[in-house]
Amino acid sequence: AAVFSSEQAMSSPPVPLDFLRTYDAVACSILAQTASDALTATQRQQLKKHINSAFDFAKLGKLALADHWERRSADEKALFVDTFESIVGEQNFSSFVDYYNKNIKIDFLDEEVEQNKALVRAKVPTRNDTVDIIYLMHRREGQWRVYDLVIDEASTATGYYKRYARFLNKKPFEQLLAQLEKQRDRLLAR
Repeated sequence: AAVFSSEQAMSSPPVPLDFLRTYDAVACSILAQTASDALTATQRQQLKKHINSAFDFAKLGKLALADHWERRSADEKALFVDTFESIVGEQNFSSFVDYYNKNIKIDFLDEEVEQNKALVRAKVPTRNDTVDIIYLMHRREGQWRVYDLVIDEASTATGYYKRYARFLNKKPFEQLLAQLEKQRDRLLAR
C-alpha cells in the first residue's frame, strides 16, 4: 500500500480506500517491529493511538444515543463521548491486535464516495468463512474517519443504540454514565 507523505496529506487527503489501506499497512508495520506477541508499553500505546485515530468516536457516540443525544447538556455529551471513546477504543485495540497477530490480510474491495461521505467494502478471511465489513466514513476536519462499521450486516452504531436505548427506557442517563465508567475502569485495569 502506498504511504502518503505529510505534504500530500495536506494538499489533498487520500481517497477513503487508500486511507484504509495505508492505515492497515501502518498497523501491520508497528506490530512487525516486535519479535514476539508481547508489545512493549511504547508499542502498545503507539498501536492503540494509531488504531483509534481512524475513528470518529463523537459521531459514533451521537449515533449510539440517537434521540437521547439531543436531550443531553453539552457537559453530559462531552462526558459520554469521553467515556464511550475509552471503552470502544480499548475494545478496538484488543480486536485489532488479535486480527493483526493472526496475520489476516483484509481485502479492501471498493468504495463509494459522495461528497464528504464514503462507504468502503472489505472482506476478512476467517478460519471457516469470510466476514464482510463495510466502513461508513465521513470527512471531518479534512480527514476521512470511520464512524460506523457494519460487520456481516450488523451495524456497530445500531448495536450500541439498541443496548443504550433499552437501558435509558428504564433508568436515567446518570446511571448509564455510571455503568459506562465502571466498564471503562475494568477495561483499563486489564
